[in-house]
Amino acid sequence: MAIKGLRNFRYVKLTKDTKDELEYDTKIKQLVGAQSIKISPKTNSAELYGDDQLLETVTALGAIEVEIDVAELKLEERADLLGYKIENGVLVENKDATATEIAFGFEAPKSKSDNEQEAFRMVWLTKGKAEPLEEEGKTGEDKIELQTQKVKFKFMPRINDGVYKLTADTDLTGAPTQEEFFKQEFLKSCKKTTVVKSN
Repeated sequence: MAIKGLRNFRYVKLTKDTKDELEYDTKIKQLVGAQSIKISPKTNSAELYGDDQLLETVTALGAIEVEIDVAELKLEERADLLGYKIENGVLVENKDATATEIAFGFEAPKSKSDNEQEAFRMVWLTKGKAEPLEEEGKTGEDKIELQTQKVKFKFMPRINDGVYKLTADTDLTGAPTQEEFFKQEFLKSCKKTTVVKSN
């Protein structure tokens, strides 16, 4: 079924990513007011020609560029994502600040027929950083126009396992539920947590 909406932007800090260890923070945070998202993987290609024809092509993944539009990004959220500080109620943006590595998730409702249950497309981007924000203002006119906030990120594969994106549809047999998918345990292992019941 087709995608028909977008909701529930969320992020969680990536605290460790090495060949041997992978850890995320215990708290997943919400960004209120999801408007749009665009995910643009960049690739580098090399081609080998011989005998007047293409013999082989190799494509390597580069950065995954992501742009979101959100109703509002609070100063506390800007500081959290970009490594800035809030001092006496003022957001202080410093050139030496280091953006926080995060995983970013969202869900999108899917269209359904009358006899089908509601289904969702669920996505995690596993490792990335926000870029300094562009800001744009516009004077008020006769027609009311609400202004939103665009945020750009660059995502990449994890060092630990090479995974850069997880996608699941709740209407696919064996797929995780929304509750299962948006947990740190699933984000780390890419598997549903098995609950062992005691007798």
